[in-house]
Amino acid sequence: MIKMKIPSLRLRKRVLFLPFGKAKGSMALEGSLALPLFLFFMMTVLLGLEAVRFQSNVLEALHQSGNKAAFEGYLTKYAGKERAGAKGQIREYLDGQAYPYLCVAGGAEGVQVEELSQTEGNGRIEILVEYGLKPFIPCLPIGEIRVKDRFLSHLWIGYHGNGGESGGTKEVYVYVTKTGSRYHLSVQCTYLGIRPSAVGYDEVGGLRNLSGGKYYACQRCKPAKGGIVYLTKDGQAYHGRSDCSALKRTVYMIPLGEAGGYGACSKCAG
Repeated sequence: MIKMKIPSLRLRKRVLFLPFGKAKGSMALEGSLALPLFLFFMMTVLLGLEAVRFQSNVLEALHQSGNKAAFEGYLTKYAGKERAGAKGQIREYLDGQAYPYLCVAGGAEGVQVEELSQTEGNGRIEILVEYGLKPFIPCLPIGEIRVKDRFLSHLWIGYHGNGGESGGTKEVYVYVTKTGSRYHLSVQCTYLGIRPSAVGYDEVGGLRNLSGGKYYACQRCKPAKGGIVYLTKDGQAYHGRSDCSALKRTVYMIPLGEAGGYGACSKCAG
């Protein structure tokens, strides 16, 4: 402790100064107050980013299920095919994502899907998804945050020809892939979907695809050498993310009259 005397006209005052090395207690107190605030701020930011990611997944699921509802409504009306519900399609898409419901209040059960599609009448297609976001600390008095995402479209009416002497024809469209050899009547056919399997990185070296070949690292997502990776039975690469763009199969819709080079799918068109 250092004592310093300050002269004065009337009084003699003594001011005590603590050396810098003796102020450890005050720094520890400041750190104990600042660290929780910093962690709370970072976790709140991360939760906000997770909410944005989940909403992007919901919008993608809405877009896919809405388009399927438009085309399947045509097949329901003219080809006698049963149309699958949008709720199951959306739930299947979200369940296939990595840790899909981290920010959703109530988890998977907290996502409410309401389908207002009409295959008869005006053919309006409307799908509403509503869910609540949970805060990082549930006891915070910030109220409930509700999010509503909506998809609006119209039933695809198909191609009916030019109304010539034959009275017009109804063209049926089918679905094919770039490398496939079969055409499909339903875009939801299981042979069109890709279902990756999650395995440990250490297991990849001993696995083989359907052709007997080895798996190589994906050049798009560049998976790390460790942890969990994703692969398919007919693929040639393993991936670091289940939503890697290389795992998405492009499906083309063509008229049945132009599918001469394709055979009928044994599951949906047999």
